[in-house]
Amino acid sequence: MKKVKPLYINILLAILTVIIINLVFYFGFLRIDLTANRIYSLSKPSKKLVSKFDDKILIRAVFSKVLPEQFKFVRMYVEDILKEYRTYSRGKIKFEFIDPQQPKAKLSENDVISMGIYPIEFTVLEKDKFEVKKGYMGIAMLYRDRKEVIPVINNIETLEYDITTALKRLTIKERKAIGIVNNHRCNTLDSEELSSFKLQISKLYDFKPLQISSDTLKNVEGLLIVSPKENFDNKELFWLDQYILSGKPVAFLLDRYDVSLQNFWAMKINSNIFDFISHYGIEILDGLVADYQCQKVSLRTQQGFFVITNIVDYPFIPVITKFNNTHPLVKDLSRVDLPFVSALSVKSGLQGVSYTILMETSKYSFLKKDVYTVNPLSVDFTMSKDAQKGPFIVGLELKGKFKSYFADEDKFKNLQLNISDRLTEAKQDARILIISTSKFVDRETGLLGNIIDYIAQESDLLAIRSKDVTPPPLKAVSQTVKLLYRYFIMFVPAIIVVLAGLYRWYYRKNLVVPV
Repeated sequence: MKKVKPLYINILLAILTVIIINLVFYFGFLRIDLTANRIYSLSKPSKKLVSKFDDKILIRAVFSKVLPEQFKFVRMYVEDILKEYRTYSRGKIKFEFIDPQQPKAKLSENDVISMGIYPIEFTVLEKDKFEVKKGYMGIAMLYRDRKEVIPVINNIETLEYDITTALKRLTIKERKAIGIVNNHRCNTLDSEELSSFKLQISKLYDFKPLQISSDTLKNVEGLLIVSPKENFDNKELFWLDQYILSGKPVAFLLDRYDVSLQNFWAMKINSNIFDFISHYGIEILDGLVADYQCQKVSLRTQQGFFVITNIVDYPFIPVITKFNNTHPLVKDLSRVDLPFVSALSVKSGLQGVSYTILMETSKYSFLKKDVYTVNPLSVDFTMSKDAQKGPFIVGLELKGKFKSYFADEDKFKNLQLNISDRLTEAKQDARILIISTSKFVDRETGLLGNIIDYIAQESDLLAIRSKDVTPPPLKAVSQTVKLLYRYFIMFVPAIIVVLAGLYRWYYRKNLVVPV
């Protein structure tokens, strides 16, 4: 019998190995995520959520096969992440791709549109001319008699959060109630810019505008107070104090100045809410923080018959890049803009209370006191020698067994309330969140969403939402360092090439060839 040569056996084994590896990768998945925040991998909260499903969920990914080149990667990414959801759900999640534009498609275009997924138009170049075509890039999730739809996938970086929150909405039994104070000229988040944000987040939480009282606070899991500009009466402060001592979280987004961008004036807010939070250990310093690490703004000025557009730095809109990388509320943020922010100061001698700094301004910031105008073209942003310099705390969390604001018996008696079971000290760790501006809510909805998740005590969603893929801003450096970088890039690579050529020429010239 003729023996088979070892070479042929090795070739056969290599072919079989390649076939097996291809089968494994085709039916399974393996992804190595080297991004800073692992934005392309399922986070632990998503894995935890889908692992607890008790019934089947069908995900229909509606994608046209004929898509422009720039969108083909989206379909590949969606398929990869859905495979991960399917794996970690232990088979509870099933998914299928459907192209309603195909002749024998499982669902017609009318069926897809009735589900809430509408076609979008693409401009493509075909046969040397631009043509407008329509296609589909959406997801529908079906669970029992419920349905959640992502009509268009236009941001893969937030796709995990979109899918996970949609799955949570499908399986949630009862929404948590979040209270938002709507008197004393508080911001109630009703601006047009926040309409889309509130529409999405209201699917998870039941927002209840309220005026503080014993009855209104009973039915909310967390409380949001945004920029009050008037005094609270003492009974309101009492019930707010009791709410905090009960252990339910409260977020204060407080402005020290009422700013108008129409005429660029700033008016100091005098509200007893500042004295109230001072009792718990936090003071908001007078003035606004000016930071040379700041946002640029475009301003139009009239000069004679001409309108001139100026793009200028606006130090009253600091760019925050220093975050606490251990706190879930901000740990994965890379940048937020905080307009017209003030500085927070922690009082010394706090007993039974700890604080965690969440955000700070840059070392190029300073405190500008006695602010009356905020016009970037007229305010002198030169840092004076006696100016208080940063970095400044602009966001922090207090946690501990707080003493009551009305612990003093005489102070309580003045309220004339017939209450026998009032709390004079927190029985469990209470939590207070303070950010020294509210002017970010219309533009930094990611941070606002984190705050709402925080007071709702939804740490899992908070961990997913915090993923941020915004490129961090370049660190500010001196003009000398900039010049050194410029000349290094201009001359050093050329010098290296010239030296390498000279070395090679010298080596070949002096090379001795043996006879």
